[in-house]
Amino acid sequence: MIRWHVISAIMWRNLKQYFSGMLGYVIIVAFVTVCAVMTFSQQFFADNLANLDQLSRWFPFLLLFLAPAITMTAWADERRQGTDAILFTLPASDLEITLGKFFAAAAVYTVALLFSMSQLVSLAMLGTPDWGIVASTYLGYWLAGLALLSVGMFASSLTDSPTVAFVLGAVLCAVPVLVGSYFHGTVWAERFGFDWYLQDFNSGLVTFPGVLYFVALMVLMLYLNLVVIGRRHWSRGQAMGLGGHFVVRVISLAVGLVALGYVASSWATGSWAQADLTAENLYTLDSATRKTVSKVIEDKTAVNIRAFVSPEVPRDYVNPRKNLLNLLRQYDAAGKNTVNLDVVYVEPNSEQEVTAKSDGISPELVRSEIGGRVVEQEVYLGVVIKSNTDEVVLPMIDGDTSLEYELTRGIASATSGAKKLTLGIVDTDTHFGGPEFDGRRIPWAYSETLLELEKMYRVQQIPQSELVFYVASNRIPQTRDDGSVEETAGEGKPERAAPSVLLVPDPSSLDDAATAALLKYMEDGNAVILLADPLPFNWTTQNPQALGVLNAPLMERVDPSSPYGQVLSSSSAPKADGGTCSSIMQALGLVWKPGDSVWNGRNPHPAFGGKWPDYLGATWPTYYGQFDYAFVYAKNTADSQLISDHAATRGLNELLFLYPGSVQVDPSAKDLEFQPMVRLGENSGTVAWNELTMTPEIEQPRQNPRTGKIEIVATAARSQITQQDLIVLNPSPSAVADTVDHVVAAQVTGKNGRREKVIVICDLDFVADIFYDQQDALGQQLDNLRLLQNSIEVLAGDPEFVALRNRRPRARTLETVENQVDVFRQLRTTEQKVAEDQTDAELKKIQAEVDQAAAQISEDESLNFIQKIQEASQTSMNAQARFDRKQRELEKDLKIKIDRLKADERNKTVRTQNAYRWLAILLAPLPALLLGLGVVGVRTLNENQEVRQKRRTD
Repeated sequence: MIRWHVISAIMWRNLKQYFSGMLGYVIIVAFVTVCAVMTFSQQFFADNLANLDQLSRWFPFLLLFLAPAITMTAWADERRQGTDAILFTLPASDLEITLGKFFAAAAVYTVALLFSMSQLVSLAMLGTPDWGIVASTYLGYWLAGLALLSVGMFASSLTDSPTVAFVLGAVLCAVPVLVGSYFHGTVWAERFGFDWYLQDFNSGLVTFPGVLYFVALMVLMLYLNLVVIGRRHWSRGQAMGLGGHFVVRVISLAVGLVALGYVASSWATGSWAQADLTAENLYTLDSATRKTVSKVIEDKTAVNIRAFVSPEVPRDYVNPRKNLLNLLRQYDAAGKNTVNLDVVYVEPNSEQEVTAKSDGISPELVRSEIGGRVVEQEVYLGVVIKSNTDEVVLPMIDGDTSLEYELTRGIASATSGAKKLTLGIVDTDTHFGGPEFDGRRIPWAYSETLLELEKMYRVQQIPQSELVFYVASNRIPQTRDDGSVEETAGEGKPERAAPSVLLVPDPSSLDDAATAALLKYMEDGNAVILLADPLPFNWTTQNPQALGVLNAPLMERVDPSSPYGQVLSSSSAPKADGGTCSSIMQALGLVWKPGDSVWNGRNPHPAFGGKWPDYLGATWPTYYGQFDYAFVYAKNTADSQLISDHAATRGLNELLFLYPGSVQVDPSAKDLEFQPMVRLGENSGTVAWNELTMTPEIEQPRQNPRTGKIEIVATAARSQITQQDLIVLNPSPSAVADTVDHVVAAQVTGKNGRREKVIVICDLDFVADIFYDQQDALGQQLDNLRLLQNSIEVLAGDPEFVALRNRRPRARTLETVENQVDVFRQLRTTEQKVAEDQTDAELKKIQAEVDQAAAQISEDESLNFIQKIQEASQTSMNAQARFDRKQRELEKDLKIKIDRLKADERNKTVRTQNAYRWLAILLAPLPALLLGLGVVGVRTLNENQEVRQKRRTD
């Protein structure tokens, strides 16, 4: 029977001895300081993540010294001082004495660990950490420390020298700490080491196998403690026999604990065996994932998941790499023996790299700045999923990838042989799939989105002239109740199988025949997505000042007989309904005004000014309209839910549109269900796109052939392609907020016998290449592509994995440092702009001098026309040479200034990071240091008060 009052008495005895002098406080202060140094290392700021990853990386090695330091006197000092004889004569059992000493060491370690939490204050000042992960991480630290304390106590029981006990304890503790590193990549061997289980705790998971591992190690080592201190009861004649007996016992206990751990790792899967403390429940597998893995187990299909990862990755890939490895471990645990995980760490120019490339994993060449130097690095972060029937390759995992979605979809495809959904894209004037020229597709304004769609679906390009082949051509007669015969749409067989979903970008550019075919196609219940945009504003490689706005619904089609007509025109016939798309919208019970663009007064990023092509400059060009009307955000906030709980939008966070339109319900429509997906709410309105546009006059210098003088002539700009006035955006349109809740995206579903399944999104540019430029410049992930992908799968009747795609971790960055760095960057950008403006002004001044010289020659009455041309030519050549020379000098000076500004920005950033680093390191041990000084001060004061007055020397 265990007596807790005896255990507590022994515990307090040892605890008071530990804190009787300054040694205990010094060790705690040193431990806390080292923890802070490891946490706030240079790599911590390089990764830019508010977490304890850097400390977790080195914490087991820190315990190699801390645990033996705490326990080296537990038994050795007792033997050296001879107090063990007194201790063992107390009315206490060996187990009670052992537990008392262990609890004392555990209390000391717990106090040290609690004091190390002072660094969390600095962590919270720098960013917004996930406190669930922090809590699980510290729980892992605590359990790992207790396990090594038991090892250190066993080492102390073997000797009477604290120094020898420390060294022996460090050697024994190194076994569980280093075994995982030595067998890195071999899963079965890694399970015997600390790293495997600490990784779960450091990721926010408290797992039953992890807790069992540390508890089992404690039980084994405490039992060894009991065996060693119990040897005093053995007589010399019994030593050999009892020694062998206890060796068998220890081995049996060790084997039993290993077997228990193996059973726990294999059997203890599911939510009951782990607690996911992450804020977003990142590692709690979705029901779709569990269903997929359960089917694999049920079918007894072996699935091999091989991950190829780089040991070291740039900052932007740190979080994706960590989440990938952690999530793969969950699949490995949930799949029991049917899902086998193999992690391959790919070093450059290694055998592993050859294997990765042969398996279809391609590295991504990433340019990053390290220490002021631009470094190119090949990053491997891919997965190969193999089964007996198929293979799925995920060549690259990046920050925008929905990890669980990709992995689960890959397992389902590899095991069930499930075919990809077919996405048919109608070839309209927008050329979503790229215009076709000489039998090949030309990269166009949607190339990035098209690449992403081709990864997930079988993409099929459908010319609008061939839409009729996808519609049932025959009609099956139906008998009415009164006996009469009615010809209605039946199960007719079209000449070609309909795709899973038909995507129609810019339906307003369809001709009459294609529009009629599309109406019949929707009427037959086929899934359709319409991207209807009143003002397409995508940029191609061409200068928009030369092209103007293309493909607006109210604009005429590009003339097919023009030089670009074969590329830009999808039909030789005029647009149906004059480009208003009225037939299609009326059939869906919708009201869509092709001339109205909507705007939203809510802007969650007021400081963001957009990212534009170089020829447009660093800021939004004013001649392209007022920026507030260009970018339209839809984001769920505390006071406004703009993204509805529709199956395709549930879980989306923020969307960005560029000059979108809106749809409303036609009150006269019947048998149609209207479901809004994205709304703009209050403080929004419409503005006519012809108010956003104007036909400017461009002033150009020309030489009068009769007089030879240089004259400024105002001419109306003309589009070389559309043969219409160049359309650019007016900087000050008139727009007033209205009371209409503008719907940018909605689903229309037929009922009472009608079978329409259509989603309408009133924008094209939300998935154009320009969107990805804005997302990169904004520095955060937007959900535009997810909206399109979710819509495809919901309409195709395959919504099972949609929720998975919407799950993604929040990047908890060092916001305080980022804000300060943004200030430095803004200052550098401002100064750089001033320098660039000064250079431009100098060049314009020189150009003005050249123009003035030419004007003087043209006005010189003493020269005839031929002399003027000759003189002007010679003057122009000399001036151009001077201009080129001066331009090279100015550009060289400008480059030096810009390099100096960038270097100054880097130096300020490094100084700021170092300041935060040293502040965090100095603040962390302050509480422990103050407590130690306070205890010593109080103790000294009490001792002085107890000294008799006559014995004082002062």
